[in-house]
Amino acid sequence: MSRLDNRATDRDSTIADVAAGALSERKPQGRILVAFDSDGGIAQALTEGGAQVVPWLRLAQDGKTATAWPPDGAFDGAVLRLPRGWASFEMALHALAARLPVGAPLWIVGSNDEGVTSAVKHFDGLVEGAETLIIKRRARVLETRRTAEPAHGALEDWRQTVSLPVPEPAEPLALTSYPGLFAHGRLDAGTECLLRVLPEIAAGVRVLDFGCGAGVIARAVRERQPEALLTLLDIDAVALHAARQNVPDAEMVLSDGLAGLGTRERFGLILSNPPLHRGKDEDFSMLEALVAGTKQYLKLRGTLIAVTQRTAGVGKLFKTAFGHAEMLLETPQFQVWAGTPK
Repeated sequence: MSRLDNRATDRDSTIADVAAGALSERKPQGRILVAFDSDGGIAQALTEGGAQVVPWLRLAQDGKTATAWPPDGAFDGAVLRLPRGWASFEMALHALAARLPVGAPLWIVGSNDEGVTSAVKHFDGLVEGAETLIIKRRARVLETRRTAEPAHGALEDWRQTVSLPVPEPAEPLALTSYPGLFAHGRLDAGTECLLRVLPEIAAGVRVLDFGCGAGVIARAVRERQPEALLTLLDIDAVALHAARQNVPDAEMVLSDGLAGLGTRERFGLILSNPPLHRGKDEDFSMLEALVAGTKQYLKLRGTLIAVTQRTAGVGKLFKTAFGHAEMLLETPQFQVWAGTPK
């Protein structure tokens, strides 16, 4: 069912290789902060050149340690792998710039189809120069220098409170969010579909919000059933930071899949608006892993409810995996499916 065909993985590897080669020639020294280098190729090249590398990852891919914000301290340079979305880029750029002295190098790494050539439009005066070190295999490395422009260097500088209307009769939810998070500042249409068919939840039921983002679904559950036992799971440390503020009494799990839950009491209900893209590419692997893994984490007669785009065609997947599968809602754009294991 997966449609990724390794394009996103290949792109990441190519960009890391090109950047590693260009930075190896520069041989930066001192403490270098490297952001979003998912496969570690850039960090390895810098380390081999004599630099002391401090990595920062927001996404807990493949069990890697991830944090919402980079460590404090002074650095002699930084590398920023272009994240998805300019809001995330600007927030990360401020985070790195706040840790650099005036004149320090900051390298920006990305591919042409990710929009790296447009990065200069989002510098906010924090860096200047933008010299292209290399263009190879559609990847590009820009070298910039830190200016004296003040940066918003703390995560809470970016905190926003948003009001989201949810299906009646519930009142709008006041939630914390951060730029670049999924559906920031609005109620995603798929999430709204799932909330429209949310079942009654008894007190004490253990509920997992898988791919929770800022915790919209879990917060809606909490409003309806204050005594539900909530667990929220997401790969993004910033998303989980927001979710912790929106559902403070819930358990938080930073992980790229169900395996991060470990061994625990099973859930009576799993809810999800799962990510179906990796970068620009369609990728159903997370949904497939969720469906395949629910037997291990659902109680007897427990249910998985997930919303997906109609084009995903998940009906066959649910009917094959579950003893009972039912489409709860269909719109021109979305379907909501429920499955109970055999």
